[in-house]
Amino acid sequence: MFRRFRLVWVLLIAAFAIFLVACGESGGAPSEVVRTVEVEKAVTVEVERVVTVEVERPVVQEVVRVVEVEKPVEVVRQVTVEVMQEAQMLPPLIIGHLNALTGSLSYFGVSHGNAADLAASHVNRAGGIQGGSLVIINRDTGVNPVQGVDAARALVDVENVAAIVGALASGVTIPVATSVTAPNQTLQISHSSTAPSITALEDDDFLFRTTVSDAAQGVVLGRLAWEQGYKSAGIMYINNAYGQGLAERFTQTFTELGGTVTASVPHEDSQPTFTSELEKATEGNPDVLVTVSYPGQAQIYLREALEGDYADTFLFVDGVKSDDMVQAIGGGKLDGTLGTAPGAPDSPDRQAFYNSYTLTFGVEAPQEPYLAETYDAVVLIALAAAKAGTTTDSVAIRDALRDVANPPGEVVGPGAAGIQKALALIASGQDINYEGASGPVDFDENGDVSGPIEVWTVEGDAVKSTGRFELP
Repeated sequence: MFRRFRLVWVLLIAAFAIFLVACGESGGAPSEVVRTVEVEKAVTVEVERVVTVEVERPVVQEVVRVVEVEKPVEVVRQVTVEVMQEAQMLPPLIIGHLNALTGSLSYFGVSHGNAADLAASHVNRAGGIQGGSLVIINRDTGVNPVQGVDAARALVDVENVAAIVGALASGVTIPVATSVTAPNQTLQISHSSTAPSITALEDDDFLFRTTVSDAAQGVVLGRLAWEQGYKSAGIMYINNAYGQGLAERFTQTFTELGGTVTASVPHEDSQPTFTSELEKATEGNPDVLVTVSYPGQAQIYLREALEGDYADTFLFVDGVKSDDMVQAIGGGKLDGTLGTAPGAPDSPDRQAFYNSYTLTFGVEAPQEPYLAETYDAVVLIALAAAKAGTTTDSVAIRDALRDVANPPGEVVGPGAAGIQKALALIASGQDINYEGASGPVDFDENGDVSGPIEVWTVEGDAVKSTGRFELP
């Protein structure tokens, strides 16, 4: 009986061992695994199916439930992936400004500096050049050719400017162009250098100007003198390209009409007195004394002419169109005197420029020549840089200048809004035609622009426009 009991016990142990092997090494393994899968597509029914997975160890059955509906359902959880591509930012566009903060043209220095700064502000408010800001670096020429050339060299060699605006005086602009900007292939735009000789200057197409040549002003000035009944005229002119060119063109026109130039007398930039030159220019008592000078010199010799009874009838030009100079003479002594200067009739864009100037700097915009031309020169460089896609390559900027200034293209104007529109059009590959605060600025093959000449006058102790504009 004991043997029989032991046999039963052995059989029980063997059966238990077989059971363990069938269940695997882990007695806690689940017999069913449930996994839910969400499907984001249109399906029709709800089903349950059994998937058998073959493994080396005992088989585990995995039940997968697929939920299917008749219509697509809105995905509750959405993952939005935004691919941000950082725009290529251009470096700053650095423009040098050859200004006259000292010397005989310093009367205009502050206001012209303001006009350039206003243009830079408008460009930057419009977003800059592909993110690159516009920076103006001022240098004083002292209305001196040597100082002006040194200032230009510093701008090009040290400051690495992409372009230069200026100078005010033709006698500075010309040597800067021939010895600095043209040899270094740097774009230069003068806003006030009117000498006729600039047209034919060998500058390799790197010198432009936003003002009209004195080839036009001299004609209108000569006609104005004849129209006023003057039969004879003496001339005082500054001894540089500007003075010589304008005096010669006036003489040509005035004599062709029948007038006589009794004397044409040069003077230097800085002199303590001009009595010697006045004696020569007024010899023979001409009907009018034509002053082709700058305010710093004219202020002295006009007072000497009046006090010394050399002359009391004058004809002015753009170089002396200055409230400060008129007020320095004072007493209404110049009241009614006429003058000429490049200029354009009033327009919404021109008035908006003057209003913006007054609002920005807290002073009324002075009625001086070339403020709008200064502003336009800076804006045109910025637009050309945008067109060229560079803020550092001056040759490329030069090559794009006529593309943004001349027809064809959509007309765009000055101001932050106008510049923003122009930049957007350029970015979209469209052509633009910038017409500025000074009027159209269509550059010809010599880098010159054409436009009317304004006749202005002195009323009391202030410069006023007569509202008269003439073409040569």
